Amino acid sequence: MSKKQTEQPILADEVLGKSEEFVIKYKKAIVGGILAIIVCVLGFILYSMYVTAPKEAAANNAIFKAQQYFAQNDFETALNGDGVNAGFLKVIEDHSGTDAANLAYAYAGFCNAQLGNIDEAINNLENFDGDDKILAPKAMQTLALCYAHKENLDKAISLLIDAAEIAQNTAISPRCLMDAAAMYEQQGNSKEAKKLYEQIKKEYPNSPEAGNIDKFINSIN
Repeated sequence: MSKKQTEQPILADEVLGKSEEFVIKYKKAIVGGILAIIVCVLGFILYSMYVTAPKEAAANNAIFKAQQYFAQNDFETALNGDGVNAGFLKVIEDHSGTDAANLAYAYAGFCNAQLGNIDEAINNLENFDGDDKILAPKAMQTLALCYAHKENLDKAISLLIDAAEIAQNTAISPRCLMDAAAMYEQQGNSKEAKKLYEQIKKEYPNSPEAGNIDKFINSIN
């Protein structure tokens, strides 16, 4: 008799029976696994409600006054506080791990750059972690200029080009490309500089930088 003839069909009730046996046999393990998932989810929700949210609220309150000083171009007070209200550095120290502390790294970097504290600015901006199209490229642009100040033009150019790509707006991108092109020229790399000038003309024709961009392009030809 062939193998095909000896095989018996598997009945649906037989399959269900085996499934029931499996559930009964491993009932405790299955229930335990489900309970563990529930506990983890509830724990995350409760932690967010009673730990994370209050920490974020406190950090947001702490950074508010420093942001006001920054808007007034009082970079020293914004950075170090006024004796009553915390500056950005204190927000970083006291509220580590919050969104406000991450934001404070960017602001602290801007302040230190304005004050001429280049190494401190680089440290602050390197610690900032952002991916929006305004603050993140602005932080990269400032970081690039700090590296250029330290004569690390390769690093500066790379950051400026990345910042322009992330921002993709008239307010930031053409200025970044213009600065990167100037640094290429400083290195004697006219070919790459011309590419960036032409990119400004093509992609940001209405920007202030594009107004006299032909002068820069023609100076290389």
